[in-house]
Amino acid sequence: MHGAALTALALVSVPSVAHAQQALPQITIGAARPPATRESTAGEAGYAPGFDPARAKLPIYRDPPGETVTIVNTKFLKPTPLQDVRRVLEYSPGVSVQQGNNARDLFISIRGSGNRLGVGFPTGIRNIMMYEDGFPITTADGNGRTDLLDPHSYAAIDVYRGPSSALFGNYAYLGAINYRTFSGAEIDGVNTGSEFGSFGYVNNYIRVGKAVKDSALGAFDLAFFASDINGSGYVYHGAYSGKQAKVLGRWEVTPNDRVIVKYIANDLRSEFINRENLTVFYLNPFQQGCAIPTSLNVNLCNNLFVPANGISGATVRQSVATLGTHQNSLRQIGGVQFEHDFDSATTWRSQFTYDYLDNISGAWPPPIIGPGGQGGPVALRGPTVGITAQTDITSHVPIFGFPATHFLQFFYNNAKTANPLFNQIANTWYSGAIGAQVGKNDSYASNIGLRAREEIALAPGLTGVIGFSANWNRVWGVSTAYNYPANLAPRFPTQVAVDNDYWNTAPEASLTYRYNPEWQVRARYSTGYSTPTFVFLTSTRNGVGANPLKAQTNMGVDLGIDWTPSPELNFSVTGFNEWHRNEILTLSNGLIGYSQNIPSSLHRGVELNADWRPYDGWRLIAAYTFNNQFFTNYWDDLGSVGGRAVLYNRAGNRIPNVPPHTVTMRLGYDQPYGDLSGLGAYTEYVFKSDYTIDNANFTTIPSYSVFNVNAHYNHDLADLYFKNIELYFEVSNIFNRTYVAGAFVVANSLLVGPVQTPLVWFNGGLATAQGAGILAGQPRAFAGGVKLRF
Repeated sequence: MHGAALTALALVSVPSVAHAQQALPQITIGAARPPATRESTAGEAGYAPGFDPARAKLPIYRDPPGETVTIVNTKFLKPTPLQDVRRVLEYSPGVSVQQGNNARDLFISIRGSGNRLGVGFPTGIRNIMMYEDGFPITTADGNGRTDLLDPHSYAAIDVYRGPSSALFGNYAYLGAINYRTFSGAEIDGVNTGSEFGSFGYVNNYIRVGKAVKDSALGAFDLAFFASDINGSGYVYHGAYSGKQAKVLGRWEVTPNDRVIVKYIANDLRSEFINRENLTVFYLNPFQQGCAIPTSLNVNLCNNLFVPANGISGATVRQSVATLGTHQNSLRQIGGVQFEHDFDSATTWRSQFTYDYLDNISGAWPPPIIGPGGQGGPVALRGPTVGITAQTDITSHVPIFGFPATHFLQFFYNNAKTANPLFNQIANTWYSGAIGAQVGKNDSYASNIGLRAREEIALAPGLTGVIGFSANWNRVWGVSTAYNYPANLAPRFPTQVAVDNDYWNTAPEASLTYRYNPEWQVRARYSTGYSTPTFVFLTSTRNGVGANPLKAQTNMGVDLGIDWTPSPELNFSVTGFNEWHRNEILTLSNGLIGYSQNIPSSLHRGVELNADWRPYDGWRLIAAYTFNNQFFTNYWDDLGSVGGRAVLYNRAGNRIPNVPPHTVTMRLGYDQPYGDLSGLGAYTEYVFKSDYTIDNANFTTIPSYSVFNVNAHYNHDLADLYFKNIELYFEVSNIFNRTYVAGAFVVANSLLVGPVQTPLVWFNGGLATAQGAGILAGQPRAFAGGVKLRF
């Protein structure tokens, strides 16, 4: 990778590079000091919301009026060690992030969108559409991954909160995220950085870019990014290594024609972290001494069991270390977009994206037939290959004399997945070895439909929006589980075939009123939908089987106020109320994960973000979210007693794995002038309230507060080879708080007769339920870095 990166650097250093327009410039309050976070269209002056001339040149999804969108500008995070995108996203209200199974594996939720679906590979991020520079990085089956998201490559991140299917289609059930990389014009040379810290963390990266214009060939903008990250991890068996490269280029062929190209390559290898129950979390949160599993450490480690012969029959006690369980995945995404201006008011855009994910090695819950089965993960192999094609027209022709923007898009995407599953051979350590094949998932997913949107400036300060999408989704395939009897006699495999199709529509309407440059009010009605993935449709609480899930749908109302009295202060508050139908909840009983539809539930809450510079050098940035989510109609089926089903009414119970309160806040000072100019420091506070992780609300994950402190120095240099140097050092979790960084929703069960298993019982209870899938957060850690700009 190092040689390849240097070769690529040499190639992109030639001066045939790009125009600044592909920067997709942010519409900010004061170019010199852009706000850290702001709501879409907030702070614009002299135009109806969404009708700033700069926005007219952008795609429809950029800065849309009426949407609840937070734009996080990463400039304020320059002196912050960024191991992953968590530190960026947590400054958007409504967003919560849980830790996955390696350093770059995160589970992102907007308004609790994904917390109910478990954490980490191979479930992926669901109920959110994700893009990078407008190119989709969520596959056609609705899965998104964070291991290709290096935060050092991003200039800004746009977070769309609430139901957003009218604008983004299927899977934008509770929002979307667009990660915007640096353009060549923004880089304007070479930027390098190195970060290092506790637990073996080392991250080296480089950005190279330039914008030029040639009278004969046109304007070019080319940006290149590469990074190499390594670490040993703070939890036992958590080492990782990742290499990444990205290219974004734009060629203005003529004044009316443009070509944009996008390429991402990501290679990640990581050890597989074994998750723990609540009791183990309190006794041994970082799983020390769990390499060799014995009956003596069963209460301190989550021991696993796999067939001793690698095929079937008697099992042997193992750990993820003795099995050598690990993940190695290669992801490549390539895209091209063509733009043509028919005239000054009408633009045609067509985009094609190819997405290839190869699971060279991975892990998966075993494909079990019946209520029994082994408790260890099985090895997963195989690729997912997908394409996305879309074409759209955007016009700014007035309607009945009112300024307007018209948008119509047609799209199609598909993804094919072939994942064979294998037993793991005991006591192989290191990279492990595979045994007999135990299953295979062969599946397809596709979406086809249209999206339309009208934005009308009804008055100088008032913009009305209506939008609509229609989507036909098809999921089909076969899940196979191979059965090996004790005598290894031939036996037919168990197969479950699926061929489901879903038709969904999503209307949307909003009004945005700017009373004056200081005050803006937003009111929005929106809807969303998300169809189940193949894995959900072929997994039940008893193992492999048909699960006739419905598509989940919702409708919501947002009301927001944006206050921007000066460039030194912007403040936004949004209240929301959302009604959900057939929401998908994923449960884990420690052996397998399975999903259920919740007939109806209610989500409501408040989101707040602020950026305030009260005095020269001082700055306060804050994001707060309140989530109140509960079931309104749900009978939880816990099995049967005497041939009769046992159902518990969960109406009124809190939806599990959704923290009611989250806060991220930063207070800092940077010396603005004098000999110490560029010297600064900040303290950061992160809070997450306690929350339940089971439907009966018996099990509670404790709340926590984490404090981080940072000192940094930024200095411009003259007459030297490099133009700027930045040094920084941070202590995170300075008080060494032990907390839960990620968890599954644990399934409730029956103790005796129709009685539910309580939290604590003499022979276990929910406190020892492996289905909790808990992962502890990072303890006190030190990290620093140096950045150079050439």
